[in-house]
Amino acid sequence: MLLPSYFKLVAAGALRRSFPPSSFQVPEVLHILHSCMQTMRQSTHRPLLLQAVRLLARFHHEPVVDSLLQKRLPVDRDAMELWRTLGRSVLGVQVLKYLTQKLEAAGENNPGPHSSAHQPDHSQAALESLTLPRAISEVVFVLPTEERVRRLLPRLLPGLLGEVSKVLGEEMLLPPLRCRRGLFLNVPRSEDKPCSPYREALELVLSRCMEKRWLLLLRRQGAWAFLENPRAHADGVCLLTSVLLRNQLVSRGVIWALSQWLNSRSDNLQLTATAFFAELMKDPPMMEKKFLESVLGVLVERSQHGISAVRQMAARGLGNAVRRAPEEVRRHKEAILEALQRGLRDTTCPEVAAESMLVLAEVVRKLKAEGLGSAFKDVARSTKMFFEAEPEVLRSSAFSLYAALASSASGKRSFFAREVAETWVSLLLHLRDPDPEVSNARAPTSHLQSRSKP
Repeated sequence: MLLPSYFKLVAAGALRRSFPPSSFQVPEVLHILHSCMQTMRQSTHRPLLLQAVRLLARFHHEPVVDSLLQKRLPVDRDAMELWRTLGRSVLGVQVLKYLTQKLEAAGENNPGPHSSAHQPDHSQAALESLTLPRAISEVVFVLPTEERVRRLLPRLLPGLLGEVSKVLGEEMLLPPLRCRRGLFLNVPRSEDKPCSPYREALELVLSRCMEKRWLLLLRRQGAWAFLENPRAHADGVCLLTSVLLRNQLVSRGVIWALSQWLNSRSDNLQLTATAFFAELMKDPPMMEKKFLESVLGVLVERSQHGISAVRQMAARGLGNAVRRAPEEVRRHKEAILEALQRGLRDTTCPEVAAESMLVLAEVVRKLKAEGLGSAFKDVARSTKMFFEAEPEVLRSSAFSLYAALASSASGKRSFFAREVAETWVSLLLHLRDPDPEVSNARAPTSHLQSRSKP
């Protein structure tokens, strides 16, 4: 088949490195090249076409990228080959940087799930939001050097994770029902996953930045499936953050970018950021002391958030802080105890109350009864109210907290003996609880038997 005469002039002129076409002609030229590729899958002219695209991008890589992003969906094999051609070329890094800029611009212009870029219209922003993650995936896949991808991670990670968060939509406002401690109920995977292209791009980017065994670990733990599930997204963020910390991929740039989401107009981004910092509290040396204390303050503040899932992640973050930053916790003891006690009274969401009780158990172990002061009695009285609660997660968490209270009640023996006398039947019945998580929590009774003796 003969090439169109116009394409002959363009390709031949480019190969001779003559004066390139203007940026205004790029969409037309690229359209001709792409059309020819579709009719020449087995032709010897195909390498010539790819060479023409590379040379065109050498003079106008931004217009070339813009034009390719406007290709109609679904992205066909020829379009993917064009992206890979650009990724393999000497312009690969420049192309990826420009795509990263487009990703950041999309995040700034579309702060939430109701933004126009996520609506099924035919605007430029809407089309680019659908083709952008595919383009990033193809370029990253063939980029010759992994170090270049790693350098861009502080920008790519927030950009891709932010889009995953926003595209999930309003279902994200539901509390996460699965807990890493194995106490929360499993949730079914979402069938409709409009965020999958961004999640897949994120997985591919990380595959160039860490060893394969870590990617397998994320997959086995269900991190990628959780990220795409509105009801488990927060747990997915915690799992992902944990692996990023182990691979030393949580840089100052990543921390700064996600800290901006804490005050975002998007509740989804606020939840994603709160889950990220909740897990980050496991490694407080990552943050400067001043910033660490400010994050503690944010977590305390988020314990009163209007979204229950955010309140749960805030409580989890406070629990991690108790274990890894005890000195800072002691300085903010009153505010943290108040936040967790408020969580116990959260009747609208069992998960928040359960998470608060698990965290309070950590606080009791660290501070003991004397360190809790008058809060010790209030917590003990509030906890026993959950011994016969219908949700299993509440009963299990309540017995775990009561065990911690019993083991540290040396200075409150007479008070605790009276409390045990009032709840002894419930404490014994929990051993026959139909839920194994509750019935296996035997520690409370063993502690209480010794504490209740006069």
